[in-house]
Amino acid sequence: MQTPNLCKVPFNDIKADHYYFNWQAENPKLWVHIMHGMAEHSERYKSLAKFLNQHDISVTADDHRGHGVTGSKANSLYHFADKNGWNKLIDDQRQLITHLAKQQSAPLIILGHSMGSYMALEFCQKYSYLLNKKGATQLRGLVLSGSGYSAPTLSRFAGLIALIERLRLGKDKSSPVLEHLSIGHFNRQFKPVRTDKDWISSDPDMVDKYINDPWCGGAISTQSWLDFLRGLVNIFSQRQLRSLPKNLPIYLFSGALDPVGNAGSAVKALKDKLLKLNIEQVDMQLYPNGRHEMLNEVNRKTVYNDLLGWLNQIYNANK
Repeated sequence: MQTPNLCKVPFNDIKADHYYFNWQAENPKLWVHIMHGMAEHSERYKSLAKFLNQHDISVTADDHRGHGVTGSKANSLYHFADKNGWNKLIDDQRQLITHLAKQQSAPLIILGHSMGSYMALEFCQKYSYLLNKKGATQLRGLVLSGSGYSAPTLSRFAGLIALIERLRLGKDKSSPVLEHLSIGHFNRQFKPVRTDKDWISSDPDMVDKYINDPWCGGAISTQSWLDFLRGLVNIFSQRQLRSLPKNLPIYLFSGALDPVGNAGSAVKALKDKLLKLNIEQVDMQLYPNGRHEMLNEVNRKTVYNDLLGWLNQIYNANK
């Protein structure tokens, strides 16, 4: 595996650079592009990338706007944009994947974690056709980690609270109210707790790395919350759900105790929604005792191998 370089491409709408990693396998049979979650960054997926490289799979992962190197260099950490931030995040992926596809010969699998899973869903709803044109890199699968179905009515209600908080505090400020209502209760089911981030993983070393990482765990801005919640409303509307390609294989994996997936029930609800849309292949893996970041859990080697098994299945089906 080659040592990855932190590369950059310009954004369409701002004078800043979009940073990403490219972990390239020598003879890739697949290409996995990772969309990371809220308040984290792409370098956290380096161990997974190294593992997949050993099995002839190339990996790319970007720092979204407002995150990691991208957000830090643009002086906009934890703030997507002053307006329309969610749609800009999705369009950034369109721009980046189109750019990366020129350098890749292998079929593409998109992997999204947590917030990134919703980004990946919307990308596939809106832009999968771009990757299925003759001569382009082919989109062969979608992997959703730490995800779950979010009812549009609940997202609309939460969006009203975010709107009030934006008016009260300003669009680029964080809101303790929004943090409490969204993430603040995630630790409740894990008692006794050592830190307020124990919901991330049952591995204390991984939790400490997360807490000590300056690009992890920050509170996003009120405008970012508002844009994200409006994005969820659209993603899970019947009209937009129906736009997912029916022949796109989907793999859901999550911890059975993940609060984002409502301890598995929201993951199962998402699987049911996808099957009712006549998606031809929807596979799901719920890991007992697992929390939010299964890729950083105590049994992560098993999770890695399960993911590899699914990727190989997709590869073999398309040979």
